Amino acid sequence: MVDLVQFERPSYQDEAVTGFLKTLPEGTYEGLFNPEGRGIPDVAAQGDRFSIVLAGVSRLIGGTSASSPTFAGLVALLNDARLSQGLPPLGFLNPLLYTKGLEGFNDILVGHNPGCGTEGFNVTKGWDPVTGLGTPNIMELQKLIVDTSQKQ
Repeated sequence: MVDLVQFERPSYQDEAVTGFLKTLPEGTYEGLFNPEGRGIPDVAAQGDRFSIVLAGVSRLIGGTSASSPTFAGLVALLNDARLSQGLPPLGFLNPLLYTKGLEGFNDILVGHNPGCGTEGFNVTKGWDPVTGLGTPNIMELQKLIVDTSQKQ
């Protein structure tokens, strides 16, 4: 059997991941994931049909190669908003996202991720292993992180 203990679950994920795991029937996909480990992903972003120019030719791409830079760009905009208010940059985001930041995400409630010979996990209310906390709502996140009463 493969050792599934790759990464311990950080404490800031405990409530979200444990909440999801409680929704699963006992034994679901036993041996295919580590129910004690880190929950992934933390967040999702639109990642399909991104228009790029490669070698002078317009084409569409998708997947993590599109969504990861998109989310990074949104974080840069959030840092810019904080700096313009005299606040420090965000730094390590994850604990913030799982607490105060929850309100700044669109929860995805339809879909699943088939694989490994299974139907995969379903998305559900709150954190799930398909879309994490959901997709970012930049306007809501900006309101949350520029709250000058709470310097990060």
